Amino acid sequence: MKLNPLQTKTIDETRYLSTENTWRYRSIMRVMYKQYEKMKYWSFKEEIFEALKLYDEFEHYTLDQMKLDLDQLTMWNNITAIADTTKVKTVEEFKNRTFRYQISTYSIEIERMLIGLEQMRMENKSNLEHALVERFYHLLAQHESVLGDEDKKVYEWWKSLNSAFKELNQSYRDYIGMFYSPKTEELMKAAAFLVFKEAFIRYLRDFIREIQMSTRSIKEIFMQLTEEEQEKLLEKVLNYEKSIVNMEIEIKDEEYLEINRGRFQSMEEWFVSKNGIPCLVERLIDSTNEIIRKMTRFAAQIADKRNNNVNRKEEYRRIAQLFTKCEDIEEAHKLAAMVFGSIGTMHIKCKEERETESHNSSTFDEAPQKVTIRPKVRTYREKLIKNPIIDKTQLKEEKRQELLKRRKEEEQSVERFIEAGEIDFARLSQLKTRDRQLLLKWLTKGKGSKKGWVKTETGLVFKVEVASHESIILHCEDGDFTMPYYKICFREEE
Repeated sequence: MKLNPLQTKTIDETRYLSTENTWRYRSIMRVMYKQYEKMKYWSFKEEIFEALKLYDEFEHYTLDQMKLDLDQLTMWNNITAIADTTKVKTVEEFKNRTFRYQISTYSIEIERMLIGLEQMRMENKSNLEHALVERFYHLLAQHESVLGDEDKKVYEWWKSLNSAFKELNQSYRDYIGMFYSPKTEELMKAAAFLVFKEAFIRYLRDFIREIQMSTRSIKEIFMQLTEEEQEKLLEKVLNYEKSIVNMEIEIKDEEYLEINRGRFQSMEEWFVSKNGIPCLVERLIDSTNEIIRKMTRFAAQIADKRNNNVNRKEEYRRIAQLFTKCEDIEEAHKLAAMVFGSIGTMHIKCKEERETESHNSSTFDEAPQKVTIRPKVRTYREKLIKNPIIDKTQLKEEKRQELLKRRKEEEQSVERFIEAGEIDFARLSQLKTRDRQLLLKWLTKGKGSKKGWVKTETGLVFKVEVASHESIILHCEDGDFTMPYYKICFREEE
């Protein structure tokens, strides 16, 4: 499956919206769009220039500059330029011929979108009105009656159904999305929210009750609507669409049907669950219930906070009255200790083990312990204990002799593997772990030597040679070891 090329191509017609001279390009396009709305489809540059000179920003704007701007917009396919040759009589007049300009279809839609954005007001277009569902239900229920009507009636019905679904989908999504915005959450945390809380919750609960009643009927219609009926309806819509004369748009039958099948599927997924995936109506109801829980939680938090503040004020006022009745500062200190607790208490925790594990044992029942407290100053240093240097020469010599003896014993145990001045790893029988470790140690030491010959701690001189490029298996008491075929060759020490 490949992407539609129309989805991936660059739209040159939108370049005039974000460039260095955007303010000039947009002004020209707006003038041409207004003339198009007045059914004046072709304009000369002088007419556009006169319309622009009415604005103060174009006081120093020249006709030559405008010609360059028009050429640039023509290059971006925003306008179409056609030479006016109706009054041309000579070659010179043909060379200096004037052009007529027309706004392109893409640019018309872009300007309409821009005007809609400019005139957008802060209106409450998002809502959860049950009338939207009712309207969609009544239109959908007419599918059986329009099956036998002419193509034009089916086309009008299909457009109305799509419009109702689009409004339903957009209104509900925007309304639910509004409650998940940071601004709305901040408002719900404010104390003023308590005034609207009950009305909000009542509005949402009424919506849930009504939509549950309507969606059941819509779901039944979709379950009864067969694929053959869908195809028949869409074919009638396609037939009428093709009968509309439009030289700029080429309708491809399969692509048109595929788009409208997708719209039918989107409507069905809104109300019918498939393959264990809940429908969007169920998600909408879940989101609405979550909003109700969130609003209730925030309202409870606001109420608790307000009540706590009220209670604390009364407590503080009562405590202040008690302090004013104290006869002297000593009595005030005692009252403060009762109200706020002891101030500046030092808690000391010992690391020694207790004599008992009983939780009922009092501090006074425990045996006393000593705790060394060190000053908390930067200049404090603990006193160093000076110990004399002990001569450990004899102990070191004993350790050295013990190590040499152990290594001598290891080498003597390995010497039995030497035959004709070499150790052939392929001929070795089962090795003990200690022997294998020593042989591999020699092997690593010999392989890492740059001179070739190396010496062990007891004076044996050897080198490592590759006997063959094939691998061998070395049998050991703790398992088999696969390795390259090596030999360790020894010689007399010079």
